[in-house]
Amino acid sequence: MALYAILALVLLAPLGCGERADAPREVPVRVSLVALDPQNVPILILEEEAGPRMLPIWIGPAEASSIDAEMHHERPKRPNSHDFAARLIAGLDGELLRVVVTEVRAGTFYAILVLEAGGKRVEIDARPSDAIATALRAGAPILVREQVFEEAGQPPAPDADRQSIAVPAPARIAPATRAVGL
Repeated sequence: MALYAILALVLLAPLGCGERADAPREVPVRVSLVALDPQNVPILILEEEAGPRMLPIWIGPAEASSIDAEMHHERPKRPNSHDFAARLIAGLDGELLRVVVTEVRAGTFYAILVLEAGGKRVEIDARPSDAIATALRAGAPILVREQVFEEAGQPPAPDADRQSIAVPAPARIAPATRAVGL
């Protein structure tokens, strides 16, 4: 259903979003880790590319599995929804320019996909996990607005042990776990 909404928005609702001088500062990040927290809830850790901050985002099992598989270059036999979204954008001669985690409200993170198709820019509202999974497949940059880091980011632990920042001893989502949907 969400993918049909993306298709409709790409084809029917170009917004022509130009860059503004007063636009919020967007910080480049990379996916550092996808793991399970102590309650076995998937967590995605975004790491600032040019700095020490990290942003933990709790996500769903399917999205965690999709992001983890892409990070480890594991291809499913059939495309999942994130593969489909990336192929759909490319098939429409569009380009995913970037993904931006835009805000956090009441503990819920929000993101947008910034696309260009037919000479027009389009911003699509999405869950960060879906946006990031699609960005990884499309090779698009992932950014976080400075305000999100200020509200929900975490500095590195004193010993710089990445694993102790958000969850104690996170474990990589194992392929066998992915097969049964976590």
